[in-house]
Amino acid sequence: MSKNEAPHIALTFDDGPNPDTTPHILAALAAYHAQASFMLWGEHAAAAPDLVRQEVAVGHALGNHTDTHPNLTELSADAANAELNRTDAAIKAISGQVPIMIRPPYGAYTKDLVAHWTRPAVIWRVDSEDWKSHDPESIFTRVKTQIQDGDIVLMHDALAATAQVLPRVLQYLHDHSFQLVTVPDLIGPRFTHAQVIHSRTDVTMRNREDKEQ
Repeated sequence: MSKNEAPHIALTFDDGPNPDTTPHILAALAAYHAQASFMLWGEHAAAAPDLVRQEVAVGHALGNHTDTHPNLTELSADAANAELNRTDAAIKAISGQVPIMIRPPYGAYTKDLVAHWTRPAVIWRVDSEDWKSHDPESIFTRVKTQIQDGDIVLMHDALAATAQVLPRVLQYLHDHSFQLVTVPDLIGPRFTHAQVIHSRTDVTMRNREDKEQ
């Protein structure tokens, strides 16, 4: 099976970077030559700039996960934009890059919010529920039983259980020929004009919904 024929998925990691756990996440990804997308919490990025630079240096994609992790649907439009702008500024100052996607905390968004964003909101189809279980076995089972070609997976690089189980998850995905890519690479040319992304086959385009297989 060629790489083009193999199933492709995107692992996404929220809430980092965390100096205690993110280095283990990065090491595991490197060991399997896997790419991922890191959805950065602005305050945490500012506190651990070297980890942000390391993520960029090895080719991972960056997302804006807000500065203080509020539910954006409970804020005014101005306050929501301020959260995103502060995070953009912090990450650009650290890495020279502005995040190319937005991961709204809790996956919470409204049509009005995303209509004013010039970058896609990236949600997920598979939730590892690492944030809920904090249990390596449960995390592994949820990913193993739900994963399909084209999926986006929610994980958290700030959690010890996720760092512990990730090598096992990656080994399983490797054994089943999954290619691990960034969200932009998973979505392809549609990424630039996407408004909301849940998976490769569930992409809401600006002004139209695209369910292209």
